[in-house]
Amino acid sequence: MSDDGPLSETAIAALLADVARGWDPRAADSLATHGRETLLRHEARRIADTLALLDGRHAPGRVLEIGTGYLTLAATLHRALPFARLVGVEHPGRRYVWTREYQAALRVHGTALVAADIERRLPFADGAFDTVVFAEVVEHLSPNAVPRVLAELARVLRAGGALVLTTPNLAAWTNRELVMRGHSPQQPPVDIDGTHPHLRLYTMAELVDLLTAAGFDVPVRAFHDRVPVGVSPVRRALSAALAPARRFWPALRDTCAVRAERRAAGDAR
Repeated sequence: MSDDGPLSETAIAALLADVARGWDPRAADSLATHGRETLLRHEARRIADTLALLDGRHAPGRVLEIGTGYLTLAATLHRALPFARLVGVEHPGRRYVWTREYQAALRVHGTALVAADIERRLPFADGAFDTVVFAEVVEHLSPNAVPRVLAELARVLRAGGALVLTTPNLAAWTNRELVMRGHSPQQPPVDIDGTHPHLRLYTMAELVDLLTAAGFDVPVRAFHDRVPVGVSPVRRALSAALAPARRFWPALRDTCAVRAERRAAGDAR
């Protein structure tokens, strides 16, 4: 963590105010539609929940972030882990990440970027990292590729290394409500610069099964609610009304979050 301890949600939002920008048309449209302040609050909450999964007892020296995207998490990791060597992976089809401006921002945020399609083999040695941050990515992958991707993440982690994974919760009340109205929480498999929208959401039980099969133990499991973005007043009211239920039934919350630890080779459980 940073020299001043874990970053608060407020501190993260202040940091992101200097980071968030319209790197591509989707980001620009989102800022224009939802408003900068709302999106910063949403991102700060999401990232604070992600950082909480890091092991506060041992600051990792080598950190891999899968999917640097709009740099909000990369910038926060750089602030939270000032002495770590940060490496990011992004799909080679994401055109904006190869612009001069983006490359300059990567240097500011202390992140070395590697181009790779994570559904194939990662270009790193076995055990190259202490921690892998895999936040809001697994839902964008082809479901058939997920076991192979998780096995690759286990390969590039040292024994005992941590995988921090967050993803939208398939069992969330918002998704249940969508299904009740005849809609799907999954999205059509269109190609967006070599990547995809939400092809498959997972429950916590599914994630734990997938991670266990890939060679991980999963000691930390949590559910979180997000700051709502693009939600109608009616759904906001429903969300407020269901707040007590989400406290007693956490699986109704928006996000699944886990810290998994890579088992030593030959330790089959």
